[in-house]
Amino acid sequence: MKTLNHFVLSAALLSALITSSCSTYVDSRREETTRSIANSQIDLVIEEFKSHYETDLSEARKVEIKTVQENLVKYLLEATHSDDAYKIKIYNDATAYFNKIYPVLLENIRTEKKGGKEFVAIKKAPIWTLKDELNFLNRQVENLPKPKVSIDLIEGMKIVTPFYKNMTAESKAAMGAKYDVVAAKLLGAELNLHPSFQELDAIVDFQGSDNEKILKVVTLVESKLKKHEMAIRNIGSEIAKSGQVDLKNTQIRLVVRFMDYYFNQLPTDVIKTIMSELVTAGPKLTAEGVLNVVFQNTGPGLGKVLQQIGKEKGVGESFSKLMEILESNGKQVPAHLVREIIAKDKGGYEIKSLSEKPLGTGTIAQVNKAILIQDNTEREVALRFLKPGVAKRCKEDIMILRKFVPENEALLKAEGIEDVKVMSTLIDSVEKFLDDEVDLSIAVERQKMANEIYSRAVKISADPKYRMLEMKVPDVFIAPNGKSNLHIQEFVTGGVKFAELTDTAAKKVVAEEMLRMWFEEALFRSGFLNADLHQGNFRVVMVEEDNKIKILLYDFGLSSTLSREDQRAFILVGAGAYLKSPKTITDGLMASMGSKDPNIKAKLIKDIEAELKLNPNKGPEDWVAWCVQKNYFVSDKLGAFARGSLLLKQLPESIGETEMFKDVVMKSAVKNLAHSIADRQYDYPLTKMDLIKLAMVQAQNSCKNLIKNFFK
Repeated sequence: MKTLNHFVLSAALLSALITSSCSTYVDSRREETTRSIANSQIDLVIEEFKSHYETDLSEARKVEIKTVQENLVKYLLEATHSDDAYKIKIYNDATAYFNKIYPVLLENIRTEKKGGKEFVAIKKAPIWTLKDELNFLNRQVENLPKPKVSIDLIEGMKIVTPFYKNMTAESKAAMGAKYDVVAAKLLGAELNLHPSFQELDAIVDFQGSDNEKILKVVTLVESKLKKHEMAIRNIGSEIAKSGQVDLKNTQIRLVVRFMDYYFNQLPTDVIKTIMSELVTAGPKLTAEGVLNVVFQNTGPGLGKVLQQIGKEKGVGESFSKLMEILESNGKQVPAHLVREIIAKDKGGYEIKSLSEKPLGTGTIAQVNKAILIQDNTEREVALRFLKPGVAKRCKEDIMILRKFVPENEALLKAEGIEDVKVMSTLIDSVEKFLDDEVDLSIAVERQKMANEIYSRAVKISADPKYRMLEMKVPDVFIAPNGKSNLHIQEFVTGGVKFAELTDTAAKKVVAEEMLRMWFEEALFRSGFLNADLHQGNFRVVMVEEDNKIKILLYDFGLSSTLSREDQRAFILVGAGAYLKSPKTITDGLMASMGSKDPNIKAKLIKDIEAELKLNPNKGPEDWVAWCVQKNYFVSDKLGAFARGSLLLKQLPESIGETEMFKDVVMKSAVKNLAHSIADRQYDYPLTKMDLIKLAMVQAQNSCKNLIKNFFK
């Protein structure tokens, strides 16, 4: 804050541009020449700023100056990588913004010097897309009065140039040294968008028109951005270099390649938004913070993939933690944009107020607390809506995914994926998930179903402190005018994430009951399953006075319902994996395909036997993943089931209960089998022939084990 020329000239367009020392400049000016435009209006403004800088400013005023600087940085970044006309337009917008806001800044400083307490707010652009941020800034100043003195970057250069050119070599050197220190301190060494002093010298000496000067400045910043842009576009390789991922893992190597490919396909607007957030965050941003900014600006398709990748064993701890954060801490939609979404909605909801901060933000949707007027009654509700532009980003992500497969076919085959059609099948599955999740009417219907199916109360015997566990799915409010782009549900408060529970016994109960509820419904009862029950989508409330644990379940956008044949297929694959029976796994796959072709069956048995020899201890979930890779599962519900079960498996594993997942599934299968024997009306997914075959395999295994043990 000790720079006059730094503030006046940079504030016209960029805080880090044309930076030099106030004291050096003023002293040099007095030593070497007399100003030809003495006491001009601009000069008076400059002198007033100088007088304020020479005295102490409060932290609040310094923050205001920094806010103006950061806002102006955004204009310059938006001007880059565009045609000349747009660059000049954005420059003019920046000039208009500065000339409306600097009098407010100056008046706040004057008020402070006089001991006043009333100040006009100077707001930061709320983080979203760079274009939205600039629209916000333009609206903030559009009703402010026109300044008495307009200050322009080019005019500023014209004023400064005569004195700058007449400086002695010693004064120039002193100014250059101070400039480099101030500029590096402002933006840091990593994101050094400021020109070098030699480059600054060339700009001042440039004899072109005003527009040519603007274009020269923007082009210079573009060249500074280039290396940072390349680092973002090759983020996979950058992460690999950092050692955060295990490149011995085939899947991880593919992910690194795919991330590089994905970011190289991203529109320039997205890259500029990322750069804006990185630059305005300042030099103290950590490496993890940089990754957070980068990934929070990706599309939903990559976001969902990365969340799942974060659970892979070959991923480093810091990268895995970042992915956990992204599950429930996506980029927040600013409140002013949320209000615009509500105002444009035609569902007929009457919303009285809205919280400034969201209750939760994911990759696709956000939830804010709101007050709904219904039947002349005010109700607290959780208002869920799609993030602006998310549907378009979903389609862009799918296009990138679809291009990746044919353009990298040789790479995929080199990594062991012989049938690249499997990738297309997976992309189809991802596309269906995204299409469903951006249709909030589907989410409403699924939540109504979840309310009927998942809401329950069960007695607890394993915990001495808590006697009852209750699962609660919030009620939904139907739009008065029919279809709405809002998903409004009952507001239920309290609770913590599973990882935040301190009671180990309660954690075990929650994990076990969540697994039991999910698997019994998915495989043996209604077939309904929530494929997205990660820790950001449920909370746990410990109600000590009632000796009760309450689980609040949210977000059913990624839900599905298995048919009886789907259930049969998954049970047989799981049972086959447990019994190490290629024939049983094959029966499950044939059921999924709806095929009785003996040639297909023979090929499946052969492939499964070969895999069983290579990996004899492969678990049920690993067999599901293997079937996906080989494109052996046909059911379009596979993705939902696989994702949901893997997410739930993480709950017991996070507390060291490595056998709970398998035990709960087995107990659930046995209990429901017993139910089917006792109650002939019970519609068990497996046929009598399936049960006979399973009994025979079990008997064979028991005999083999008996003989092995006898001869040991």
